[in-house]
Amino acid sequence: MGEDETSYIQADVDLALARVAAGEKKAAVARTSPVHLRTIFRRVKMSADCDNTGSVRPDPKPLMSAELEWDLAEWIAAKQRCGMPVGRREIIAKASAILACIARVRNAVDEDGVSTLFYTLAKLYTELKIDATRIFNMDETSFIPKTARGKVVAVRDSANVWRKETKSSFHMTVAGAVSAAGPEVPPITIVPGVRLFMKDIADLTIERAAITGPPKGFSNSKILPQWLVFFGDNIAHLPKPVVLIVDNSATHISEEAAQICVEYGIMLVDLPATATRLFQPLDVALFKPFKDGYC
Repeated sequence: MGEDETSYIQADVDLALARVAAGEKKAAVARTSPVHLRTIFRRVKMSADCDNTGSVRPDPKPLMSAELEWDLAEWIAAKQRCGMPVGRREIIAKASAILACIARVRNAVDEDGVSTLFYTLAKLYTELKIDATRIFNMDETSFIPKTARGKVVAVRDSANVWRKETKSSFHMTVAGAVSAAGPEVPPITIVPGVRLFMKDIADLTIERAAITGPPKGFSNSKILPQWLVFFGDNIAHLPKPVVLIVDNSATHISEEAAQICVEYGIMLVDLPATATRLFQPLDVALFKPFKDGYC
């Protein structure tokens, strides 16, 4: 028999729940109440889940609070008002940045990692007599220009959210290196595509710069060996070994890369995990300010 055929009313349910809350057994309440036992179990569970505040959002539990979600919505509306509406990719990136700030304490660089980096560099400096001209920092950064797309997130009932702007429509990564003494190694530009057009190569205006093309325009474990050969050729005039400081990325670890380092007299030193924003000179002093100002 369905519950819709029972004769109890809401007042009976409220009374039964009050008796359970007062300490009575659910079975005892059901025997002396018109409310079925299964209904008492269900309503008690609903009350516990809702914490007596009404309905709640379905699972999973959101990572962001309601206040942060409201701030994100305000940011979306502000981008629309200035003629630069954002899509799914930009919203996810913004939300991830917010969550990264919240998790900064959890992801903080630990003291052991910093100590290891310091003593490793100090040992190389003293034992191998390596000066600033033979210590390099290598970093890579990506540029993702906004492209024309059919769907963006905007305030409801908006008429026109676009601002006309001419931009390139592909993803690009740039990898470069600079020594502690100041001289830099020409950059290598990574663009999507297995085959490169002569026009793209001709557009390189930096002397001795290089260009390569993995399928998606992102640096990967196959690009680093190519860059190491390029780097090794550009530092051939320096005494060996040469120290190359890189971030803690899985793409920097491969047997081929290790063999090239041995061949060219390169000693790789990894930064501590999550320490790029603190210790990577190219990231802190060049790439981040450039992207904050122009991208």
